Amino acid sequence: MNSHSDSFTAPFWVDEDYDRQNASDGVSRYGAYVRDRLDIAFAECWDDGDESSIRLAEFAAAAWRTATGPVMVPGYVRHKSRVLGVRVERSNWDGSLIATVSLVAPWPAELAHSSGWQRGPRWRDWPTELRGKGYDFVHPSEKDVTESPFLQASLAVTFPVTLDRMPEAPADPRDDVVGRAQLTVQVLAAELNHIVRPVLDVLDGRWPR
Repeated sequence: MNSHSDSFTAPFWVDEDYDRQNASDGVSRYGAYVRDRLDIAFAECWDDGDESSIRLAEFAAAAWRTATGPVMVPGYVRHKSRVLGVRVERSNWDGSLIATVSLVAPWPAELAHSSGWQRGPRWRDWPTELRGKGYDFVHPSEKDVTESPFLQASLAVTFPVTLDRMPEAPADPRDDVVGRAQLTVQVLAAELNHIVRPVLDVLDGRWPR
């Protein structure tokens, strides 16, 4: 199951063309979302009592949340169908930035190599749909589930995200928040790709296990 429509792209990418073409102001759809959420999602980013690294982690997390679903649908950041979800959050332990990426995974070997655990109808793996030039992973429909049970395996990749390559957090709501958020999201996507892409290469069969 290696021929997915997005199999030759990075796990995460910023869709600048869609963002610009569908912007209410003709400039950036994401920018409009950021401005609308300055007093909500970004409110804690201007706290002068926090260290600069903590404010940057808070800003990066807010920028990412705004760029992805359920806030933006479709998101400013897109991802491969094997990616089920992403969380980017400031750590309550030390203020650093932590990411958790959930991925579609094959069945564990113990289950894949045995049928003794199955009862009744044959269990099915993640379904796929033809999209573009390949197949994307999808969730089973209600109709699918009435016809057969599904065992949908996933794995979670949790790791620290370096802040070294990110722009400084804005000092206040007037300090080019949109521009800094856009650049921060681009850097975040690159950092996530650096960690997640090798994992997906193995899962998609492009690297030896």
